[in-house]
Amino acid sequence: MTRDHSTSLHAPADAEQGAPTVLHGGGRRLPVRWINRESSPITISRYCIDPGAEVSLHVHTGKLEYWLILAGAGIVRVGSDIFAVAEGDIIATEPTVPHALQNTGSVQLLFVNIVQATGGPITTTDLTGI
Repeated sequence: MTRDHSTSLHAPADAEQGAPTVLHGGGRRLPVRWINRESSPITISRYCIDPGAEVSLHVHTGKLEYWLILAGAGIVRVGSDIFAVAEGDIIATEPTVPHALQNTGSVQLLFVNIVQATGGPITTTDLTGI
């Protein structure tokens, strides 16, 4: 049996495995599917941000996040630093450092969020916009 693994860089309006979850203002978490694992060995999420929308400023404890930009362009705030990002860029967000991501382009900004636990309880607090 063959399986079609073709994908589109554009996020579907409704994902096959359920509607996307909207987080931090405007980031839609899209489903991921592990093909050869019963459960996820690490936390990896896929997100989409529409043009002009943003993942609003928020902060975590207990985890470090790595954002890998797959498509689109935007600006990231990490603490007091602002970075322009585009396809292929990776941003690390340290625990207790506020961070946000705004889509400044004309197409969807897609990114993968890879989470590394750093110990202690994991919390999330939403703050103000970018």
